[in-house]
Amino acid sequence: MTAETSQTLDRGLRVLKLLADTDHGLTVTELAAKLGVNRTVVYRLLATLEQHSLVRRDLGGRARVGLGVLGLAHQVHPLLREAALPALRSLAEDIGATAHLTLVDGSEALAVAVVEPTWTDYHVAYRTGFRHPLDRGAAGRAILAGRGMQPTPDGSRWERFADAHDGTGDDLDGRDGREATQDVLEDDGRSTVRIGTASVATSLATDQVRYVLTHGELEAGASGAAAPLLGVPGVEGSVGVVMLAEAVPERVGPRVVEAATEVSDALR
Repeated sequence: MTAETSQTLDRGLRVLKLLADTDHGLTVTELAAKLGVNRTVVYRLLATLEQHSLVRRDLGGRARVGLGVLGLAHQVHPLLREAALPALRSLAEDIGATAHLTLVDGSEALAVAVVEPTWTDYHVAYRTGFRHPLDRGAAGRAILAGRGMQPTPDGSRWERFADAHDGTGDDLDGRDGREATQDVLEDDGRSTVRIGTASVATSLATDQVRYVLTHGELEAGASGAAAPLLGVPGVEGSVGVVMLAEAVPERVGPRVVEAATEVSDALR
C-alpha cells in the first residue's frame, strides 16, 4: 500500500532540489515549466520558502537556494569553514593580509570564515559575521561580477558587465563623475576595467571575471581583492583579502584567484 504524501511539500522539496542543481538560479516561469504547474503555484511555494530563508530571489528576480538551508543542517556551516580554512590560511600567510570566505545572504555579503596572518606587525581586523551590501567592497563585487553583473554608476539598476563595456549597453565612461578605462595586460592574458574605486580583471580568452580590486569602499585606507567561487552548486560566494594599503600589489589578484579555486574544489 502506498503511503499518503503531501503534494505541496513534495513540490516545495522539488523546488529546493531544482535550485540546488543550478549555478544561476531559476525564474518563476522556468520553475513552473520544470514542475508542470502554473506560475501562481510557484509564487506561493517561493513565498513560503522565502519566509523560512530557504529560498531567496536576487535583484534580477531569479530564485536561488537561501542560507536558511544551513540552519536545517547545523553542521553544514562549520563544514564550509573547515573546507575553506587551509586555502585561507595559506593565502593570509602568503600575502600578509586578512583572508576571508564570504557568502551571499539575501542582498548582503556575509563573512563566514576569516583568517589573519601570524607574522605581520599590523593587519585589518575583519570578523566572522561581518555584513555589507553586495555592491560595496571587493567580496560583494566579486560575487556580482561572478554573476556577470555590474551596477550602473548611479546605482539605479544592474546590467551585464560585458554589455556595459562592449558598446551594446550604456557607456559608463564619464557618467556620474566616474571614469571607466580598459587596459589589456597581454603578458598574462588579462584585461582590467576600472570603474571609480573598483577594478575588474577578466580573462581575455573566456571573458570570465578573474578578480575584483577595491579601495576605501568599506573602510578608509583599506584595499581589498576578491575572486568569485565558481562551479559550486548551491553556494554563491567569494574568497578575498583586505589590507591597509593605497593599492593592492600586482601579485595579489592572481593569488586570490588561486585560493578561490582551491576553496571551490574543496566544496564540490
